[in-house]
Amino acid sequence: MSARFTPIFSTIISWGTVSYMLLAMTLAGPGSALAGRFVNITETATFPRGEGEVVQATAFSKCRDQACANEALEFQVGVEYGLLDRLQVGFSLPQVATVWAEGTKSTAVGGTLVWGLYNFIDPESRGWGLSGVIIYAEGQEERGADLALLAEKPLGNWIVVYNAVGGRTWAGVDDFGRADAMSHSLGASYQVSGSLFLGVEGDWFLEDTPDTSWTTAGRFVGPNLSVTAGPLWVTAAAHFSVGSPEVSPDRIFQAQVGLPF
Repeated sequence: MSARFTPIFSTIISWGTVSYMLLAMTLAGPGSALAGRFVNITETATFPRGEGEVVQATAFSKCRDQACANEALEFQVGVEYGLLDRLQVGFSLPQVATVWAEGTKSTAVGGTLVWGLYNFIDPESRGWGLSGVIIYAEGQEERGADLALLAEKPLGNWIVVYNAVGGRTWAGVDDFGRADAMSHSLGASYQVSGSLFLGVEGDWFLEDTPDTSWTTAGRFVGPNLSVTAGPLWVTAAAHFSVGSPEVSPDRIFQAQVGLPF
């Protein structure tokens, strides 16, 4: 479920980062790539039993308003594995995030994710795909759970994918510490050649808290590019805010690298 990582290359050169890279290179080995064409959208296909990959995700965002961080750089590594036919499981290592705000810089280690993805309808054999996902997130001060529905339709060299995600985050023991969230993501990708994919994706995030009704927390759209080289795949995207609240980032640059094993 690599699209959950958002969290690029900059000043996060720490022992934690180096260890994540070493882990990825150690686990990576012969295998077939299941390239992710999107950074925030998950496709319905799953790894065959006994195969998987290590995914390294980075994101750099800039915010237009002083109410949120001016700049943020996030780094996270996850592992996905085909546990059974049509059932894929995964987990992420703690996220490393550096934030620049009001002339100061801070780096923190965040939470982790575990998830399971089950493919109900195979897109290759049935002409369209449908999968469900269960996600659990654990942080230092909060935890959360999500349910997601994934749908996709191959159209020749094109693929169209839709993700709907709903969940809740708890930051305390009472109702005032909870927040409900929902997102709708839609993307299309075109296979230019056997190893090059170009596409576009958009996200609409909504949030509901005890103090507010459902409100838009962010809307983003932008292009993406995915390249495979042997078993390795790399996907990059630039997302730009579309009428989002002032406290949300106005542009987000993301990159993901997948190494099968």
